Amino acid sequence: MLLLPLILTTYGIKLTSEVLIMAIFVMSLGLIIGYAGLVSLGHAAFFGLGAYAVTLIGEHVENSYVLLLAAALIAGIAAFVSGLLFIRSSGPYFLMITLAFGQMIYAIFYKAQSVTGGADGKSVSAAFSLGFGPIESRLGFYYVTAVCFLLCYFLLRIFIVSPLGKGIRGIKENEARMTALGYNTRYYKLIVYSLSGMMAGFAGGLYAYFNEYVSPDLLNWMFSGQALIMVIVGGVGTLIGPAIGAGFFVILQNYISSYTDRWPIVMGLIFVAIVLYRRGGVIHIALLLWNKINLKRRKDRHPTKLHKEANGHESAEG
Repeated sequence: MLLLPLILTTYGIKLTSEVLIMAIFVMSLGLIIGYAGLVSLGHAAFFGLGAYAVTLIGEHVENSYVLLLAAALIAGIAAFVSGLLFIRSSGPYFLMITLAFGQMIYAIFYKAQSVTGGADGKSVSAAFSLGFGPIESRLGFYYVTAVCFLLCYFLLRIFIVSPLGKGIRGIKENEARMTALGYNTRYYKLIVYSLSGMMAGFAGGLYAYFNEYVSPDLLNWMFSGQALIMVIVGGVGTLIGPAIGAGFFVILQNYISSYTDRWPIVMGLIFVAIVLYRRGGVIHIALLLWNKINLKRRKDRHPTKLHKEANGHESAEG
């Protein structure tokens, strides 16, 4: 990430910054889908709340640390309050109630034209600064997003391997058994849902600084649907998979849309193909190819040893 700007154009640096922000957002959705089994179609509401928090509060406060913290907290509180009601449901019922919640938030921001600008949106007046003056260059903001992405990624890695994270994974595998063992499954799911909302709000705050403009479209269910596609394309049940899916979607969207306005058709065909033939997503396809390459290298270097190992495995299975 440190050396990447050396080989990228100015537009490439801007596009990569957008990919990293989307990766944080999609990782937050991938957390509740892949590890808690909670499929949401209203996750864009938290992203949009974070973006509007930076935009509206930024008219009165200039400190970027405070604004990003406010974006994460507001989205986290919204996730916690809504989660108290939503966590009671599961499966398609949870999907539909999150969709309804997201559209409700969208309608509120769409109608509140005097505050949010309505359908016309609102420009972001706050300048991004880390205390050393405003960061106006694309290169400087790229490094900020890169650091934020790495921090979020490793935070989620620590969370997943923690006892709390293992409990959440157990709930996805068999909630009835975890309940029988004495775990308060609703409490666990509420925690991971709130954490996911906070991270989505943080990504929304970064996006407001990046785009310098926000609109109610950031809260719409279609944006939630795009994030869901990114998770599935990248690979459900992994951390880096949703991030790869975000990069795959954003870069391919920009590339295809430069040739045709019908880019959603192409993206839809790719999505259908992955769901039908490679349900593990891009990350699992890459791992499969990597394993095949390693196996071929090992065969070329130690053909006799691999033959003996294969015979040993067959004897053990027998």
